[in-house]
Amino acid sequence: MKLYDKDMIAVVGVSFRLPLCSTWDELERLLAQGSDCVRPFSTKRASATGISLNGNEKEGGWLEDISGFDYRYFNLSRREAELIDPRQRLTLQLAIEAIGHAGYKPDDLSGKSVGVLVAAHGGLGPDLYQLLTDRDQANPLAFIGSLHALAAGRISYLLNLHGPAQSIDTGCSSFLVALHEACKMLLTEECDVALTGGCELILGPLPQKIKGDNQGLGVESSTDRCRPFDAASDGAGFGEGGGFVLLKRLSDATRDKDIIHAVIRGSATNHDGGRSNGITAPSSQAQTQVIVSAWERANITGNDIGYIEAHGTGTKIGDPIELDGLIKAFESTPREEKPCLISSVKGNFGHLSGMAGFAGLMRIIAQFRAKTIFPTVHFNIPNPLLALTEDAPVKISDSNQPWLSAVDGIRVAGLSGFGLSGTNVHFVIQEPEITAITECSEETERLIVVSASNKACLSQYLNSLSTALMSHQYSLADIANVLMLGREHMDCRWSYVAESLGDLSDALIRKTVKVNSAVDKPKYGLIFGDICEVDSHLISERMRAFPAFSAVIHQAKSVIQGKELTLPQRYLTWLVAHYALFSSFGLTTDIILGHGIGKLAAQVANGEVDFVTALFEVKVEVSITLDPERLKKVYEENRDICFIDFSAASELSEIIRNIGMNTLSVDCSLLVVLGRIFESGIDLCWENGFGYRLPKRIELPISPFAAEACWPKTVERVKEQPAAQSEIVNNTLSVEDTLLELIRKILKEPAVTLADDFFDIGGNSLNGAQLIVRINKALGIELELMDLLESTSLEAFCDLAKAATPFEKRVPETNRSSIDQGSLTGQQQSIWAAIELAGETGAYNVPVALFSEVEINIEWVEKQLSQIVEHQPMLRCALQQAKEEVIQVIFPAQPVKLVLQEFALTYTPLSSGMPVLIDILRVKVAEPLSPYDIPPVRFELISVKFQDGLRQILLLTFHHLFFDGWSWRLIFAALSNSRHAIPERDYISYSHYQRDMLMGVEGKALIDFWTDYLSGATVAKLPGSHYLVKGEVVALQGANIHLDISPEVVVGLKKIAKEHRVTIQMIMLTVWVALQWKITAVKDICIAMPVSNRLPEDENTIGCYVNTTIIRSEIHPQQPFLMALNKVKSASLSAISHCELPVDSIFKLVGGSAFDITMFDYHNAVLPVNYLGKEQQKVELLDIDPVGAKYPLNITCTEYGEDLQLRLEYSSALFGSEIASHWLNEFNHALERISMSGVEMDIFGLFDHTDNESEPIPDFNF
Repeated sequence: MKLYDKDMIAVVGVSFRLPLCSTWDELERLLAQGSDCVRPFSTKRASATGISLNGNEKEGGWLEDISGFDYRYFNLSRREAELIDPRQRLTLQLAIEAIGHAGYKPDDLSGKSVGVLVAAHGGLGPDLYQLLTDRDQANPLAFIGSLHALAAGRISYLLNLHGPAQSIDTGCSSFLVALHEACKMLLTEECDVALTGGCELILGPLPQKIKGDNQGLGVESSTDRCRPFDAASDGAGFGEGGGFVLLKRLSDATRDKDIIHAVIRGSATNHDGGRSNGITAPSSQAQTQVIVSAWERANITGNDIGYIEAHGTGTKIGDPIELDGLIKAFESTPREEKPCLISSVKGNFGHLSGMAGFAGLMRIIAQFRAKTIFPTVHFNIPNPLLALTEDAPVKISDSNQPWLSAVDGIRVAGLSGFGLSGTNVHFVIQEPEITAITECSEETERLIVVSASNKACLSQYLNSLSTALMSHQYSLADIANVLMLGREHMDCRWSYVAESLGDLSDALIRKTVKVNSAVDKPKYGLIFGDICEVDSHLISERMRAFPAFSAVIHQAKSVIQGKELTLPQRYLTWLVAHYALFSSFGLTTDIILGHGIGKLAAQVANGEVDFVTALFEVKVEVSITLDPERLKKVYEENRDICFIDFSAASELSEIIRNIGMNTLSVDCSLLVVLGRIFESGIDLCWENGFGYRLPKRIELPISPFAAEACWPKTVERVKEQPAAQSEIVNNTLSVEDTLLELIRKILKEPAVTLADDFFDIGGNSLNGAQLIVRINKALGIELELMDLLESTSLEAFCDLAKAATPFEKRVPETNRSSIDQGSLTGQQQSIWAAIELAGETGAYNVPVALFSEVEINIEWVEKQLSQIVEHQPMLRCALQQAKEEVIQVIFPAQPVKLVLQEFALTYTPLSSGMPVLIDILRVKVAEPLSPYDIPPVRFELISVKFQDGLRQILLLTFHHLFFDGWSWRLIFAALSNSRHAIPERDYISYSHYQRDMLMGVEGKALIDFWTDYLSGATVAKLPGSHYLVKGEVVALQGANIHLDISPEVVVGLKKIAKEHRVTIQMIMLTVWVALQWKITAVKDICIAMPVSNRLPEDENTIGCYVNTTIIRSEIHPQQPFLMALNKVKSASLSAISHCELPVDSIFKLVGGSAFDITMFDYHNAVLPVNYLGKEQQKVELLDIDPVGAKYPLNITCTEYGEDLQLRLEYSSALFGSEIASHWLNEFNHALERISMSGVEMDIFGLFDHTDNESEPIPDFNF
């Protein structure tokens, strides 16, 4: 295969807006992580665009904001902009971005032969025109605002592009057909540059979930997710997005030193004709033909292809037909190497309709950049209809795999697109030739100029440039050139003279942005004083940098004919050369103040005296007395003029400075002066002034558009119903529908069906227990958690629910809103007793720190917190001593006022200052909260000044007596979307319910269960615990260690969990139990485990509901791990089903206390807040948990998406860090062995070290 053929096209510019990503770094990270970007429709977007949400909308790969538009940039009125379909508005901005990312400014293409080919929206969804009111539809601007033909024409018109403009609609293959046509136009020289792209959006009423299998055209996924090539595939899901590519002939791009993202070697298109079963059905024969044709035109064989981005819509029949066509294409050139990997990006984003091929092209380029082939999202088990055999020439990419280049060093990919219209397209895409990075032998100072439309956009732009500099290896010269010559310059400006890349990076971090109004551009004058000494070195330096300056110097030397210039001649030449220099940049002057030789230079500048003549006249001594009063009069008449001073040491300059005139001196860096002129709003002719055009283009961010709200009044909105205050199940539903409604709400999986396995849809023992409570309450039955976990499908569990005998269950007390005091619950009594023993410490503080990159809206946060406090009585609750007991009392709500504090880390950058900040915050949250304070809470706003700017932290601290981990969900939900949960039952009412329950029949049953469950149990003594005196809680002051479980281990554990119908949480609990056996040599192990312990009516109430239950299981080290796993599974499910007995009562039964037992905790991370009263606010949840230990050992396993993190909290009074680290590593190594070797090994094998690792406990024996 030849590296390059003449008929090739280069992709020189790219822009894209895809779900959750708009930069290469974001896209590569998202694809590498196998992220699913399908999600519920944004409430913010719904509100901005007049859409009513009913909760039954399909999920999709939605874009977050489509209402914002920078209409001023395109010289449009807001009214006209509002009537332009948002697809076409977004294409305008994306076209500009593609041009800018290529290193060009729009003016560079104005008036040129530039083709514009747009994939027009051709779906069944409405255009904006159909959504407008009758009055707006009567406006002619509305009709042309949604006209598909103008999708391309509007770009050509507004950018003054003179090439062909076409909007193309072939269904799902529209973009690739447009790309094919653009390549042909370039090769036939119909145009010299081509912009190709488009945008797909869903407007108007959103697609709704429909019961049954027949949705839409039979190609819509029942789960809203595309599962390419997977056995569970049943159609495509909705996706949105858009973008553009800027194309040039490869020879032109190479000549112009353009950025080359990819090379299009060849393409082909055809139609199914009569070869399919219907007009919308695909044809494998036609697909084979179009692929082979593209290979032939690209002058390659199937052996040259390393990856193919398939159409891959995830339809049950479509995927097998496509794979069959691919396999037959390879029959023409049998595969010699390993199989070609294939995938489809639709698993990540959904189906982008006409822009589907664009998303595929972006994935290919991202893979070129990463030299990695990314996994296929949602691909687990191959569709049984796929013709995949061991010797098949293709293989589905199921993991991140290095993309090794072929023998000749070229990576080549295929890209397929098949339209519902029957139009098929295939492209052959090649990575660009790698060019060596040229390193400058020495860096010289460079002028950096940056601009945007307003101050906010400029600040955002400078931040994005700072980020780009950290992730790319560009030379300072290339950066300066592109920002100066490859960007259009707007009103709000910033400049800096950088000596090195490091200097520029520092300047971008510490930037200060000033706003200069374009309408107040200053006038400029020149100061030419009398004779001064001139620095020869400075003359030489400026001759090298500025052609106009150099030309005057050479002219003077040629006139003198080899003689040395006299001092007056040198000085005259110096002044005239600078005048020529500034004139070359296009700077016009309104006045020149001259004195002595300077006056002669002014006459030369004004054309009154020829320069050659002046060189000889300058020999005459000039002596004129200056009149300061006259200069003051000049100043009064020209206060708006800024003077550029060429002779700062002269008498004239000194008088002018004393008068107070505004001056710039060229004795400092001339680049600084040019930067100041640029910042003032003057547009300079950089190419002419520096004497060169852009030598090389690099990809840098462009100025962001100002996203101003721009949405018309659409057809009448349906008023949204307020969110339900509590979950209510429709009692008229069938058992099946009741079960599905409950499980969809609990698991947040709206597409669950009865055919699903509980484990496959994210079920575990904790949310399973939640479901059991709800289903029992809704149906009036009594099922056990084991019934759910051992059912192979939800349908099987539903059958159990139908067969269960209804019973009369006591209805819990409803809210007693008038009660403002009450006794402590069992959970609270345990905490209160510990506090009484140890004194008030920070061990029972429950803090959170929300870290914001931008300033927090204090007024908004205080308002939200005040509303939360008003709705949630436990946030204004405190302890009081009554006659015979301690009680909790609710106090009236008071407005929340944040306590403001400041810390200065001004000499520390954020990157190295974060550990310092974390330590500061941990000290603060360790300060005790007294439960007797009214109320025991702290609301604080911490401002930290780092070297690179101000950051703020919202620090909230509550007392565990009145607040548990679940309660954060309610706080975060209110801060995220301003939806305040209204409690169905308050906490004091719950305390009455608990007291009555424990004193009644249910309480006796709980005591009986735990008495039997813990009968004969002994609490194993940990090494060192014999030094602990009962009640010496202070000895549990602790520390913690963190460790991340490798992704490979997580995948292995999940696979084993699925095979044996357990949860990964149960596997890890069993390993923890086994580790306790290894540590203590006791086979009968008791482990503490927290449970949420909330009934459905308590889920919207803040309070201390969390309880600790005991898991008891025996370990026999000679038996397989699987046997231990089944025992722990049974023991844990039984314990969870009886978790309402307070932990202090349980400890009394076991005859021990928390001091003698270890804890296992497993939970999903609470999603952090992403909004604190400001748009586009990034909020990070900091890890500031106090290091106090409530148990000697506490292992916390936290699940973040696909990741698992471990944290071991331990009593530093009992154990050193070395032994604690050893135990954590033992736990992790055991998980690794299980993930690799399975569950058949015995317990000895879990901890059998092959590296002769010594045991830190010398007296321990097996």
